[in-house]
Amino acid sequence: MCAKIVLSLVLLLHFTGKFTPTTATVDTIPARTVWAAEGHLAELPCDITAQAQDAVKVVLWFKDSIGVPLYSVDSRSGVSVQEGVQWATGDDLGKKLKMVITENLKEARLQISNINQSDCGVYRCRVDFFNSPTRNYRFNLTLVVPPEEPRIFDAQGKEIATVAGPFREGHELFLSCQVSGGRPPPRVSWWHGDKEISGTSHPSAIDGAAAMVNQLFLGTVTRELYGAKFRCKAAVSKLISPLSKEVSIQVHLKPLRVKIVTPNELLNAKQAVPIRCNVWGSFPAAKIVWLLDGEPLRSADITVHSENNDANFTSSILTMVVSAGNDGSELTCRASNPWFSNFSLEDKRIINVAYQPVVSVHLANEDPSRVITRSEGANVTLKCRADARPPVTSFSWYKNNMRMSGESGETLHLTQLERESAGGYACAATNEEGESRSSSITLKIQFAPRCKPGTEQQTIGSLSMQSQVVKCEVDADPPDGVRFSWTYNSTRNVSPVLNSRISSHGLVSTINYLPQIDAELVTLQCWAVNSVGRQMVPCLFHILPAKTPETPRNCELHNDTELEVVCQAGSDGGLVQHFLMEVIGGAPPPMFSLDYTRSPPTEIDNEISTMNDQATLAPLFRITQNEPHFKLHSLEPGRIYQLLVYAVNAKGKSESAYVFDNVRAGSAALIPPYVDETIISEDPTPAETSNADKQKQHSQMVMFAAVAAAAGVVITSVIVAGFVAICRLKRPKPPEPQEVRKRMRPARTDVPSMYAEDDVFEDEFQRQPGDPRCSRASSTLRSSRYISEGFVQYSQPSLNVYIADPDLILPRGGEIEFTTLAGA
Repeated sequence: MCAKIVLSLVLLLHFTGKFTPTTATVDTIPARTVWAAEGHLAELPCDITAQAQDAVKVVLWFKDSIGVPLYSVDSRSGVSVQEGVQWATGDDLGKKLKMVITENLKEARLQISNINQSDCGVYRCRVDFFNSPTRNYRFNLTLVVPPEEPRIFDAQGKEIATVAGPFREGHELFLSCQVSGGRPPPRVSWWHGDKEISGTSHPSAIDGAAAMVNQLFLGTVTRELYGAKFRCKAAVSKLISPLSKEVSIQVHLKPLRVKIVTPNELLNAKQAVPIRCNVWGSFPAAKIVWLLDGEPLRSADITVHSENNDANFTSSILTMVVSAGNDGSELTCRASNPWFSNFSLEDKRIINVAYQPVVSVHLANEDPSRVITRSEGANVTLKCRADARPPVTSFSWYKNNMRMSGESGETLHLTQLERESAGGYACAATNEEGESRSSSITLKIQFAPRCKPGTEQQTIGSLSMQSQVVKCEVDADPPDGVRFSWTYNSTRNVSPVLNSRISSHGLVSTINYLPQIDAELVTLQCWAVNSVGRQMVPCLFHILPAKTPETPRNCELHNDTELEVVCQAGSDGGLVQHFLMEVIGGAPPPMFSLDYTRSPPTEIDNEISTMNDQATLAPLFRITQNEPHFKLHSLEPGRIYQLLVYAVNAKGKSESAYVFDNVRAGSAALIPPYVDETIISEDPTPAETSNADKQKQHSQMVMFAAVAAAAGVVITSVIVAGFVAICRLKRPKPPEPQEVRKRMRPARTDVPSMYAEDDVFEDEFQRQPGDPRCSRASSTLRSSRYISEGFVQYSQPSLNVYIADPDLILPRGGEIEFTTLAGA
């Protein structure tokens, strides 16, 4: 062993002493990497080809920085290099070395058998020639390290074990194969069978370790990939076998074909018919839906099954009971795959059934709406659609279930629509099988606001300094968003009412009006507007001085089982009125003891004289009713009475009464005498006896009461006259007509109190009731002015409108009847 080491040193010194590099030092020579697998044979190539007229003298192999050769081939004796003496060190590495030299000196190589990690390093091949310069080659012998098992992920980053997908036909496919470790870096690729699939490979890092990733992207998945298997392969070197992982590709397929296979024959009504539909090509099994005229048949009996040996075949059987209305309907078998939301295949057929007309009505533009909304003045065309076998022979139209005369065509034209045009329209069609009528289509007419019927013009009586609530009600469609405005028309000007004085809700608007003087003639105009348009004619409220109501008229007397009086109400004088009956004359029946209970006196009772104008006797009792309808339960049968009927309001009672003279109570069975809650006992009279003295006493008492009542009336009249005189002195004189007619712009102080500040308005309103001298008495006795029914002109609201000519706001003609304002 020592002899070999000494020999090596001698050779090294010998060779070193004779060689001097001419181009570069050994360390600057680039090293070529040579890969080797552990336990396998590694070969380090070394080109020892000599130039012409030259030959190889010696070949030396070095490892890393060790200066002692590991292996040598000596041909200095003049033999060929193939026959030269080969020498190796005696260590473990030297025992595995062998220089292979063939006839082609370019392919000379050093073989290292059963390589392991310790054998790796930088090897240098030095070739000395007899004449040429020394040649050096460097090799980095590196051990191949196999990578980890490939891992496959989908587009969401989920690792795939065995089955990838599902992927949809016609859509994209994405798979990623990741391989960690390996030296040299592995080459990662995708394979479908024996065919490599092009992917995108790039280095990456996984958990801090180097890795290679290959991403597979297919823009369109075809049906050929159904049941295919993809394999990811990782290869680091030919020296070792590549690693791979295989996954199955699950592909969902669209249906290829759908067919209703049952023959299309004429169907009988009310008979169950099985209809079969087959679908091919879908995976998973196709979803089959039956439709009739585009609507799913949810209640139909449907059976679905797939063949066991063919997952791409599905069949559905529809058991359908057809009716007359199914004639001409379109039956559809629709096949779809739930994985393809926008794709389906259909097969259709027309069902033929004999039936009476199936009729429907709709707009001419095929709008399916069942409620049509139009504005006044618009036009609308309705069309009658009738499906019938045999064909239709005639048409007819109905409005609100009433047949429309003159309309016998398929189309109904409605022009210049009015509110009365609204209603339900239907059509009927007739064939040999009979007549059928459609369901109704509703026509609604929208219109601009207009006064509620019966409220177009209202005359409202007013009392001086008493606030009056004026309510305006309109009809409008649509009723939402209705806005109101008011104008105030007097003999002096036409002005808008401030919004702060207006209260509106829905279709009702109210204002509070406070008249300043009885003689003032005022017209309030109420305007409304909605989305259709503005009210064309305003609602008019003529504010006139109140007067006493008219006498009830057309009274009738019924004397059956009980006395009953029914009258018609006259004008209420502009105020709320009620009705009063006074019963004069007859005495109570002798067999009963009358006990008339007197109710507490009311304000209106204080204003009504206890004596009537048509009799000298005080009434036995009085009855008040809200309507002119009275029932008398307590009259003695056979006795003669006088009945007087008045109308009463806050101004007083009617100037005269409707009189029934010589009224004899009926002879029906007597009802124990009583007085209704509405009966006011004015002068209770003791029960009449059969005694003649008592009758005389009763007559004297009646005469005394009449005289006392007459005296009271005279005294009351004198007092009232004094109050009226005082109030007239205090109140400013109303303008004369010639002064009103002067065409001059009035001062703003003439504007009524609704334009005043809120505190002034409230102060005036609250101060008035406390002064009895100028309230009810003066309004009762003062003469009143009345306006006619013909209102000449009206003005829409404007902030700067004044009319000097009172003829523009004063009505002309006959006398206007008063109406009571609802809710006032």
